[in-house]
Amino acid sequence: MRHAPAALVTRYVRALFDVAVQTRVLEKIRTDLQGLSETWQGDPELALLLMNPALSRDKVRAILNAVADRLQAAQLTRHFLDLLLVKDRLDVLSDASARFEALWLRHEGRVVVTVTTAVPVSESLQTRIHDVLAEKSGKKPLITWMHKPDLLGGIVVEWPGKVFDGSLARKLENLKQSLAQGA
Repeated sequence: MRHAPAALVTRYVRALFDVAVQTRVLEKIRTDLQGLSETWQGDPELALLLMNPALSRDKVRAILNAVADRLQAAQLTRHFLDLLLVKDRLDVLSDASARFEALWLRHEGRVVVTVTTAVPVSESLQTRIHDVLAEKSGKKPLITWMHKPDLLGGIVVEWPGKVFDGSLARKLENLKQSLAQGA
């Protein structure tokens, strides 16, 4: 499956995002793009069919309209699909949802965070960790909680561009390296 250059995807998706904000249909467009992405990724044959140059533009439009109907897509999403078709840029669809989601997160003041612990943590501790992350990042964290017994204890927090590894496994590894350097 063909992927469009990242800069091109960003340009098209940014324009869609801006219009969605102006027309107050941001959540609907986000949902539409998620559905399109699931369809596009879930049915590679459909994607190949739509990108086939032997298929007439009218037939591709009819297929895209059928997909949009199934998703109950907003008019703006339908215009976006038609624009991509006319500009021969359907390859933008492969990454459009992820790019739109990144813009949405920034717009909403959110940050995606993964918190990994050796054992499941209580709800009250999850709330405290959430509050600390919100305070430190200045954003609303969307936390994915993971458990890895091989951490032995402690916590690993990952958010875009940052990792805090306060796990016991990391501390033991650092201690081993310190001891090895001194030997």
